[in-house]
Amino acid sequence: ILSSLAPRTLSAYLSSWNQLKSFLAIYILPIPSFDISTICLFITYSHVVLKIRSSTIQSYLSGINFFFKLSAGTSCPSFFNFYINMLIKIYILSRCILTLCSGYLSNLIDRILEDIFLKAFFCFLRYSEFAPTSPTHNPLIHPSLSDLSIHSYDTLIFNLRRSKTDQFAISCPIYLFRLNSFLSPYEPIQNYVQSRFAANASPHNLLFISDSGKLASRSWFSLHFCQVLLKSGISPDHYSIHS
Repeated sequence: ILSSLAPRTLSAYLSSWNQLKSFLAIYILPIPSFDISTICLFITYSHVVLKIRSSTIQSYLSGINFFFKLSAGTSCPSFFNFYINMLIKIYILSRCILTLCSGYLSNLIDRILEDIFLKAFFCFLRYSEFAPTSPTHNPLIHPSLSDLSIHSYDTLIFNLRRSKTDQFAISCPIYLFRLNSFLSPYEPIQNYVQSRFAANASPHNLLFISDSGKLASRSWFSLHFCQVLLKSGISPDHYSIHS
């Protein structure tokens, strides 16, 4: 099986395996360990301590999964765990938000993209729910400024007008909370909406607008998504707005 791998692939997989063994040895953990807690700790260690990029960490996981397959005959179940996916997504979100806060394009576009990133993440939105393909605003299905309201001093409510899983087209309230983190969605989203109203926007106006003030379409967001990833040191080749 090892001989069937390309030399570079085998070298990368061996490096991944050695990194995991080194991590386990440092923290005096059983070798090998493939449980979800250990894998999450390894990902965090690789990012926080070793300063390794997400694409490299994903390569590590592929290598570790390969050696698990050799020993168990099947893929490691920990790599398909919800928490692993969320940990990687939080890392990517953090890098992108830091890039936007540091200055990506312009103050307005940076704030719009920051709000889209945070709202999409914390509301578990599909890209079709905030970045439509249609260039024309349809207030019946596309989000407007009126869809966001203050529920309390630490809670916002986003009214999702339409969802792919909503067969009866019944709007759904989604709660966004103030967090003790720079990823807190409450402050930037509230400030963005207030700035729009301060600029005499109507509650029925688009929630997210492009550079020209028109609908922030899927193609517009996809373009900036890739550019923000690049500026954050993350290759956009491994990601899409769908993921």
